[in-house]
Amino acid sequence: MLIVRKAKKKIVRPDGMHDAWVYQSVSLPPITFKEIVKECADACGEPTNKTLGVVTAMVNRIAACLELGRQVQIDGIGTLKPVINSGSAASAEELGAPADAIKGVKLRFYPHGPLQEAIAENGYEYQSELDDE
Repeated sequence: MLIVRKAKKKIVRPDGMHDAWVYQSVSLPPITFKEIVKECADACGEPTNKTLGVVTAMVNRIAACLELGRQVQIDGIGTLKPVINSGSAASAEELGAPADAIKGVKLRFYPHGPLQEAIAENGYEYQSELDDE
C-alpha cells in the first residue's frame, strides 16, 4: 500500500510557473538486493549464500545479453530492452556516421501483466501528518 501526502509543487503552465497542491507518494527507503535475496531464500528454505550466488550469476547473464543488444524477458516481471537515442535528418546521407547521430544508449523496462496488476490493485493510505505546511 502506497503512503500519500499533500505536497506543494511548482507546476509549469503556458502562462508561467505556479504553486499547486497535489497528492504525492512518499518515498520510502529502498530495499537492497541482498535483503530481497535473503527474503527469497528464507521463503524457499534455501541457504542465503547459495541463493545469492545463483541470483548474482543471473544478473551477470542478463547484463551480458543486454550488452549484445538482446532483449531479456523475465516472466511475471517484465522485458528489458536496450535502445538508442538517435538524431534525425531529412535523408539517409545527411544522417551521418553512427558516432555523430547516436546520442546515447538506454535501457527500457516493459512490465508484464502480473507486475502491472500488483501496482494497479495496490491501494493507498493518506497520512495527513506528512503534509507540507
